[in-house]
Amino acid sequence: MSIYNHLLVTLRCPRCGRQSEVDTKFRFGLRDLTTYRLGGTLVWEGKGVRTPTHRPTGGDLDEDGYAVCPHCENDFWVRISVRNDVIVCAEVDATRRGYIRQGLATRP
Repeated sequence: MSIYNHLLVTLRCPRCGRQSEVDTKFRFGLRDLTTYRLGGTLVWEGKGVRTPTHRPTGGDLDEDGYAVCPHCENDFWVRISVRNDVIVCAEVDATRRGYIRQGLATRP
């Protein structure tokens, strides 16, 4: 089992086109299942799993997150940007394909 954090952010699903708040899972910072929102300060240090093992220079990092649309239940990737330890941006990464094949999700 992997330990990750959550980013609740409003995005438009690249699969169904609906905009909604999605729970984006990511694996950086102190990974302890913390839920963040845009503008939140990311915790890097502490007891537990940390990725990277030390705070990046200036507290800046661009990394991937993974989300599942609450409407169509298809997945997609999200690019998350952290500047000076603050989560400043989250955008759908249209260059990456999800794991769930279109049409195999349980909802229409």
